[in-house]
Amino acid sequence: MPTAARTVTLADAPAFLRARGRLLGWIAVVALLVASLFGWELRQSFRDARLDSQRDAKNLALLLKEQLEGAFRETDLVLRDLAGRVSPAQLSQLDSLLPAQRSSLFNLFDGKRATLPQAEMVGLVSSDGLWAMADGKRTLADPILRDLFAQLSDNPGQEMVLSRPVRLRGNNELGFVMARRIASDNGKLAGLVYALVRLEYYSQLARRLDAAENSTFNLIDNDIVLVARYPEQPARIGLTLPLADRISEWVNGRSSGYTVFTSPTDGLLRGYHFERLEGFPFILLIGLPDQNYFGDWWRKASAYLAAFVMLILFAVAMAWRGWRENQLTLAVELGAARLQEQDAHILRALDAMSRPILLVRADSDMILAANHAAGELVGKPAAALVGQPLPSLYVRPEHHDKIVEQLVERQAVTDYELKFRAANGEPLWVGLSGSVIQYQNGRAYFLSLMDISERKAAHETLWRKATIDPLTGVANRGYFLERAEQEWHRARRYGHKLGMLMLDIDYFKQVNDTYGHDVGDQVLQGFVSVVKRKLRDSDLFGRLGGEEFGIVLMEYDRSTLTATAERLRAALAEQPLVLADGQILNITVSIGCTLASSHDLPLAVLMKQADQALYAAKHGGRNSVIYYDPASPAFQAG
Repeated sequence: MPTAARTVTLADAPAFLRARGRLLGWIAVVALLVASLFGWELRQSFRDARLDSQRDAKNLALLLKEQLEGAFRETDLVLRDLAGRVSPAQLSQLDSLLPAQRSSLFNLFDGKRATLPQAEMVGLVSSDGLWAMADGKRTLADPILRDLFAQLSDNPGQEMVLSRPVRLRGNNELGFVMARRIASDNGKLAGLVYALVRLEYYSQLARRLDAAENSTFNLIDNDIVLVARYPEQPARIGLTLPLADRISEWVNGRSSGYTVFTSPTDGLLRGYHFERLEGFPFILLIGLPDQNYFGDWWRKASAYLAAFVMLILFAVAMAWRGWRENQLTLAVELGAARLQEQDAHILRALDAMSRPILLVRADSDMILAANHAAGELVGKPAAALVGQPLPSLYVRPEHHDKIVEQLVERQAVTDYELKFRAANGEPLWVGLSGSVIQYQNGRAYFLSLMDISERKAAHETLWRKATIDPLTGVANRGYFLERAEQEWHRARRYGHKLGMLMLDIDYFKQVNDTYGHDVGDQVLQGFVSVVKRKLRDSDLFGRLGGEEFGIVLMEYDRSTLTATAERLRAALAEQPLVLADGQILNITVSIGCTLASSHDLPLAVLMKQADQALYAAKHGGRNSVIYYDPASPAFQAG
């Protein structure tokens, strides 16, 4: 039967005041809990945005550093080669060389300059430092070359020197001079060989990275003087950067780092990452604007603040209404009610969050709750995730032990990258962060997920752009030289032999001149296709420039090396190339090869030997294989 209504009397006032106090206390607890959850979410999203900015700046800096170091090392390698080919006697007689001698030097230097897209010119300075020769012309050395000559003369142990930025002749472009010592037989300075490197090449590399708007790419020296910048600001080149003292203190003694400050030139807040170039006195300073990463965070923070204020106002209004209407609500089993209220608020907060969230029981790894965003991430309704073991979502379940280990040891896990399996069976890259909380009288994992598939794909695309020749699909020059250096060190460490092949398509210039560069591109692609079919997966194949290619072969002896080279030559000579329009072209290749049986010689010398053998094959009639052996008649004839 219905229960009679209870009449509230003055005797109930103390109990009512105690109940009201408890109610207000719970309102404060709930508000604090919601504020903590909102604050945790905002802190995590702020940290994620900062990490994204830091990671993107670091990736861009590393990619640009790799390409710049490759270009500078490539230039230095050419200068080393030229320094070994020019005799001190020629330098001492630079002002009186015969036309034939001058023409020979011009052809040598012009051929090397053609392999350096970053170089404006390559030239010589005489043994007295007064005369210079470049582009086949002898002129008085300008002040910059004389200053570099004086630096090398005053520092006998210094092999290479670089100038400050200079303006190129005949245009408004900027560049700097890289000079290398040429020593006489007694070790004294006999002259120098130099290359004028265009800073426009730096802008080209930075432009290819396709960074966000208002990003800055700065190349500075160790004195914090601006050497190059993208977007270009020619008026600031050669000047000390603003905030130079702060930047100097930041980079001093470090090889890389990240910080955030407002640029004094345009007032934008940016995250800056720097990387030192190994072996060169330059520092890369990459700045990405914060506005590209924190716009969504500010909107989310405003929305959370508004929701929290509305929640507080609503709670206060409800408490006021309860007090005005004299409705007494006394707490029964206060501890149990508190836990139930906390769990309910956790679930409501979970549903309100825009990021994918999973609540997982610690002792069984079963999913207790999932919000709508988590269901959208894996392509299932959120309700279908509840009751599933968390490892069933992984492509590789063994990741779970590592995640749990971090949660147990540190009570949290941050940015753990792994692959989830979506409902359609496709793998999905996810960044997982979370912490340990109390839920339903036990321990639970509060896990936040983020789809990082696009970032992973973008990183893969940037890596391919930086390492693969876009026309032929093999390693580009910079990546080939880097990998070749690694294989040389590996062979040296384990005592293995290392073979080097240099290949050059015969009469390729005539193909371009006769049929056009589009046919030339098809010939290069067909050539690469034939060669790759004859190589092992472990062999390193790369395009060094134009129609010249290189191959590094591991664990070959001389007979196997020359047999492989001959097999490549025969395959190309015997298999005509069929072009897109049905034309058939017969091509041949000249190959120079050498073998490092002992690893006392550096890789540059090994490549030079293979290049000399290639030169002998070219001059011996082409369509041939020559092994580097200075005592052989074929090599001497070349």
